Amino acid sequence: MAMVCPQCKASFDQRLQCPQCEARLVYHEGGGRRARPLLPTARGWQHTPWGRIGIGLLLAQGLYYGLRHLCVAVLLATGSVDSEALWTSLEGQLLIQGLQVVSLFLGGIFAGAGQRHGPIYGTALGVWNGAFLVLVQPVLFRTDPGQALHTVSLYAQPIWQAALGCLAGWLGARIWRPLTPAGEADARRKTPKSVVRSRVRLFAGPVAWGRVMVGTAVAVLGTLWAGTILEVANRASDYALAPGSALQAQLVTWEITALAILAGSALAGASTRNGFKQGLAVGVATAVVLLGIRLGSSTPAPLYVLGLSAVAPIVLGFGGGGFGSQLLPPLTPARRRRSFDP
Repeated sequence: MAMVCPQCKASFDQRLQCPQCEARLVYHEGGGRRARPLLPTARGWQHTPWGRIGIGLLLAQGLYYGLRHLCVAVLLATGSVDSEALWTSLEGQLLIQGLQVVSLFLGGIFAGAGQRHGPIYGTALGVWNGAFLVLVQPVLFRTDPGQALHTVSLYAQPIWQAALGCLAGWLGARIWRPLTPAGEADARRKTPKSVVRSRVRLFAGPVAWGRVMVGTAVAVLGTLWAGTILEVANRASDYALAPGSALQAQLVTWEITALAILAGSALAGASTRNGFKQGLAVGVATAVVLLGIRLGSSTPAPLYVLGLSAVAPIVLGFGGGGFGSQLLPPLTPARRRRSFDP
């Protein structure tokens, strides 16, 4: 199958883009016929925004419930832990949150793949996924603790899922970049030129220590004051947002902590060219401060709390810093014109 460049008229095989002109190649049928684009102009419903969001929602929901039933089957087969006792414990709730995060991340990556507005698709997917989890999960699993429709679940779950979906949609759009139509490629590149693209390095460039300090302060203060933020929200709503149980209150405080770390790392990575490096610095600094506070406390913290304090800030900081640099890219400085003095 001969692929022809519309600018330099060169023929290539097994390529989609001209290496000299960087223009999208078109399929030449031969025999003097007019070359036609490789991609058809007709688009099915699965390529529309709502189609992408719907497919991602089905994927996220199906993966979550499938993985949950798989965990129940493994527990029943081994008989080591009672399934009902597991879902009423903190470890079970952490497992549920982990399954929701994994399924939503895969669905958000699929929804944002090849799309210019991948973060928007992921955000909409996260809102709908959180709404379905709040409304459908209590009906399917009646034995779950705290699954009554509390106001805190109604607001916190979609917001947390929207933040994760936005990050997953952005990641999908970064991994699978959207294709540039042939018309736009021809309009942008009128003259053939050879450009040597340098490989993007995630950890190149200096560390903006001022931004890192501000982001670390936001992350640490949000983590330490997560319970206070929840209490202030409860008082402002006349305790209409009060969680139904202590376990649910603890899960909400952890969600507030994760959002604070994401916000701090995104703030550090905004308007920088190496946001991943800034976010990683914020995550490492936050992990060191939190571990120091936990170890220096008079009451010893559990082992899983120390593990989460060491690993979660680094992972969330790395992703949040890259997301902040893409959401608010750096401004290109204007070139100074040469002044011709007489």
